[in-house]
Amino acid sequence: MNPTILRTNATAVYRFLSILYASLEPEGRLLGKKILDCGAGGPVPPLAIFAEQGMDAHGIDISESQILKARAFAERTGLPIHLQVADMRSIPFGDNTFDYAYEHYSMCHLSKADTAKAIAEIHRILKPGGIAFLGLVSQDCWPLSFFGEERSPGERWMVEGGSEVCHSLFTDEEAAGLLPAWDIAFAEKMITSTDGATLSETQWEALHGEAPAPCTLEKWMAMYPKRESMCQYVHTYYYLEKPTV
Repeated sequence: MNPTILRTNATAVYRFLSILYASLEPEGRLLGKKILDCGAGGPVPPLAIFAEQGMDAHGIDISESQILKARAFAERTGLPIHLQVADMRSIPFGDNTFDYAYEHYSMCHLSKADTAKAIAEIHRILKPGGIAFLGLVSQDCWPLSFFGEERSPGERWMVEGGSEVCHSLFTDEEAAGLLPAWDIAFAEKMITSTDGATLSETQWEALHGEAPAPCTLEKWMAMYPKRESMCQYVHTYYYLEKPTV
């Protein structure tokens, strides 16, 4: 069977798998270890790369249609992936059930209050010493208006795929405030360019009010050739461990 190849924006999931291997004792194995993906739906579920390692792979997703796509993939490939419709804010598993848990580009669509609930749920279902991986959108993104209308501090709404969706953006201090129950192995910010190159001069002029530093409109328009390097998406990834005491 050919190995599953994920989308390029899922490279952080491969790193999580590498971290899990590095965490093992000498001669340790991932075979049979229990892992949960919170937001596991889609036509090529990242959970597949863990199932291929012989792990006991479980996934939840709030969208039934996305779960159906993931189930179709599992049936086509023959991978033993256990999937169900469920909400990461109320995970339908008992305390201390999983060795590992993660989410990837799912939690970012929750409100800030619901993000805190989801992180607490992931902590609850992990065994002591369990490892988690999650990501938060950073307030370092620019321009913030690319994420739509701000309705509450750091919570922005826009239409994607015909539906209105939320993006919650966190300062570093806010993000740290969500993680007091965890030991943080490490955190990293991933910065990628957005579609700044497609901005017209008129659109660039409209962004003058969001300039990273105060400047005249004339100076702002002189920066137009640099627009592609200035527009950025910043996602902060956290690799966490549930304390054993």
